[in-house]
This record gives sequence, structure tokens and C-alpha cells, in this order.
Amino acid sequence: MRRIAIWFFLLNKRLFKKGSFLMILCAVPLLVAGMRLAARQESGIVTIALCRTDPSDELSAEIVDGLLDDGNVLRYVICETPEEARDLVERFQADAAWIFPENLALRLGESAARKRVRPVVTVVEREDSIPLAFSREILTSALYPFFSYAVYEDYVRDDLGLAAEDEELSKAYERLKADGTLFQVVYFDGSATEKSSYLLAPLRGILALWLVLCGFAASLYYMQDERRGTFSWMPIKHRLWLAFGFHGVVLADAAAALLIACRLSGVFTVWYREVIHAALFTGCVLVFCNLVRLLCGTPERLGCCIPILLMGMAAVCPVFINVDRFRPLQYLLPPFYYLKATHSTYHVYLMAAYLLVGTGLCVLVSGWKNALHK
Repeated sequence: MRRIAIWFFLLNKRLFKKGSFLMILCAVPLLVAGMRLAARQESGIVTIALCRTDPSDELSAEIVDGLLDDGNVLRYVICETPEEARDLVERFQADAAWIFPENLALRLGESAARKRVRPVVTVVEREDSIPLAFSREILTSALYPFFSYAVYEDYVRDDLGLAAEDEELSKAYERLKADGTLFQVVYFDGSATEKSSYLLAPLRGILALWLVLCGFAASLYYMQDERRGTFSWMPIKHRLWLAFGFHGVVLADAAAALLIACRLSGVFTVWYREVIHAALFTGCVLVFCNLVRLLCGTPERLGCCIPILLMGMAAVCPVFINVDRFRPLQYLLPPFYYLKATHSTYHVYLMAAYLLVGTGLCVLVSGWKNALHK
């Protein structure tokens, strides 16, 4: 154990003298800091220009304030006049404009009295799209509670003919109104989803790709040392385990940085689960990078394959979006298991199986190449 500890220390000391390795490690704090800074800024999938035709209208002010308080997905811009809001859309500075009319409560009351849903807010858009359709659902959800109360009030007063004070009607409505949300989204492990900035959603996946990049960097460092004859003292049949140890030193540093980055970025779950997942994922990356190294054979070929593999992982693995049709390819890539294992114990077992199978393949390919060299 003392010899292993000394070897680990000396390899680490040697690694930290490499400028390229320091640059890769420094990319993590810069990435996390940049994404957290971007998440604090005003952002959204679309920009909406909000305009209240009558600034003194209390109901439109309440709705606009509610939209601004919950503006995590949409970005809102306040306009003084309808012309200004339309102009922002025409000049491509806003994707849509929502113009609230004068006396919004009266408009909702008239719509409720007619027993039909009628337009009450003017929406100006250059063209329709999926994000804009989603934004209109948010507008509808903001208007619906007030329309619902108008329907209730009209039914009590006109259909039932009951004479009641406004305060009495409001208390009865609040008493019967269901609190909370109709649906609760939970993961397979029972943990509930947490509200966070959508900009931070792909951060764990980006960090997973970064760890794979560290594994490939370790492969390049090892192949360069092997070409220089640094490991000539080690018999060829044992060099696979030497390569595993070499990769393990690099990936141990990278895994520690990954855990710290997850903790600082706010995507951390439970510490013991994160440590287990990171350890298994590190092992999977170790065997994957070594298998690719053995198949490529030279640093030049491996260097050409690295960007292709990383871009393929970003597209196939659920880093930004999850596409089921890529599932057969996903099973070949370590980031898929790590990202799925965050809320699925089943994929933790699959990650352990991947590690065992990957080790066996590395042994077979290494033995086959050693036999060719004899």
C-alpha cells in the first residue's frame, strides 16, 4: 500500500506539471461559474413584451406581477404603450407581445356571463412556434383563476339567484378551491423534482462529457509515455493493468473535481449516492477510454476519434435531450448510465455490469494485440 501511495503521489505531481492537464481541470470551475452567472441573469426560451393599456387597472397589474415573479422560463419586458410592444415584436427584440385591455375584470365577467371563453388579451406574434404555443399556455394559466371566479360568481348570482355579498362569495370560493397542484412529478426512486433554472439542467451531462475528455487525455498521456519507452521495464502482458492505474490517477482527480462542481452548482443529491455513482462512472470511463485506446493503436488515431466520440455522446446521451431511438447506441456510452443513475437504482446496477463487461473486453483486446506482437 505504501508503494501504491508513493506511485499515486508521484504520478499526480507529474500530471500537475502538464499545462494541458491544468487547463482541463481549470475548465470545470470556469464552466460552473459561467453557468451559475448566466442562470442569475434574465433569460428565457422566448421574450414577451407585456403592456397594460390602463396602468390603474388592478387586475391586470396583479396578473403581470404574478408573471414577473414566476418568470423562470419566459423573459418579460415591460412596455408603456401597445405601440411600443408591437414595435418590439416588429424589430425582433421580442418574440410576442401581450396587451392587457382596460377594465380586464369587466371583460372576464362578460365572457363568464355568455358561458363561453372569449379572447380578453391581445397577443401579437410574428409567427407561431412551439415555444410561443407554450407561452400562451402560461398566459392562459395566469388568467384562468380570475375567469373561474367570474364564472362562479355569475352562476351564483344569475343562475341560482342568490343575493350574497362579495366578501361572502369570496370566502366560500376560497374554502372550496383546491390548493396545490393537480400533479406531482417524481422520479423512479421517489424523489420529487426541484424547481431550478433551465440553464443548469444540462450541467451534469456536460460535466460527464468533461470526465470522458479527461479519460481520453489520460490515454494520450499514456500512449506518449509508452512511445518514449517510459514503461519498458514493465512486461507487455502486464501493461494493461499499468494503463488502468495510470488512467485511475487522472480520473481520480477529475472525479473529485466533478463532485465539487456538482455540489457548487446545485445539482448535488445525496452525498453517498453521488460518491458511489461517481466512482462507478469513473470506472466505466476508465475501461471505455482504454478500449478505444487499444482499438486505435496510435495517439494520432485516438486524437482524431476524440472529438467525434464526444460530439456523438453529446447528441446521443441525454445531456440536452433524450431520444429513445438512440437507445441501442446509448448503452455503449458511459455518460448514459451516469445521467440515468441519478434517479434510477436500476441504472446503477447496469453501470456496474458495464464496468465488468468493459474490463473483460479490454483484457481480450489487449491479449489479442499482445499475441500479434509476438
